[in-house]
Amino acid sequence: MIEFTKEQEMRDMRQECRVWTGLMVEAWYWSNYAHATDYLPTTLVLDLQEVYFRCRHSGVDNASSISLLGFLVLRAKMLRCSEVDVNSIVEYFLTYAQIGKINYAQTWIEIYLEEVI
Repeated sequence: MIEFTKEQEMRDMRQECRVWTGLMVEAWYWSNYAHATDYLPTTLVLDLQEVYFRCRHSGVDNASSISLLGFLVLRAKMLRCSEVDVNSIVEYFLTYAQIGKINYAQTWIEIYLEEVI
């Protein structure tokens, strides 16, 4: 079995992140979220990259889960949630994602975001 060095793994992860971020940016701008196009492109990319790397470093590798969290974070930021709140959303999601309870986390985060509105 071929083993990759840490450098090769990080390079691969960065490449995957670029592809995933590109798809997410497109999906975000074509989404039905109110004012989605108001999100500055550079900020959008940076926020998505942060979500991607936090997920991967937490052991959440499933692209669907990472994408779901990405959209939740973008919605929270569009609703002007504080960085503390956004960080709490991410930590809450990752905690439940690691034990396979993504739907549970999603439901409660969406309830929270509805209350913010």
